[in-house]
Amino acid sequence: MQPTTTSLKLAVVVSVLCLGGFAVYLAPLQPSVVALQLTFTPDAFARVLQAWGPEGVQRFRHHLPIDGLLLCSYGAAGYLAVARTRFFESLKSLLHIHGLALLLPAAAALDAAENLLHWVLTGADAGVTPASAAWYLAAGICASLKWAGIAAFAFATVLAWRRR
Repeated sequence: MQPTTTSLKLAVVVSVLCLGGFAVYLAPLQPSVVALQLTFTPDAFARVLQAWGPEGVQRFRHHLPIDGLLLCSYGAAGYLAVARTRFFESLKSLLHIHGLALLLPAAAALDAAENLLHWVLTGADAGVTPASAAWYLAAGICASLKWAGIAAFAFATVLAWRRR
């Protein structure tokens, strides 16, 4: 019996709705949220926050708890797409399919770590000390690895589609 794809469809719908909602909600932030995600130093981070102003920082902070729904849904969607469909079978000769199944859940875990770090680093008590500079670097690394995982999964999806 073929496993049901209802949970996959639900995860994809939730991901698309969250992503669309965040795109609209965070659109006023210039530079974009991705610019903040790809900072690695306290100075670069502070420049983005300064450009946003206090209202922009609050807008960003307000989206973080709800972003948990997005990261859970895209992580689940990636896993379920590999585990419950035959879409990626053509890639079995090229890569370890179980690793592909864990790629978006791993990206989601990195996203969660990044969100936690951004929550702390945008808080009223956030300050720059020699020790805290490592947290800015860690947030940038988490974001970079998250985006790399998402890009790798997207590449695998295109490759699987072309091989069908």
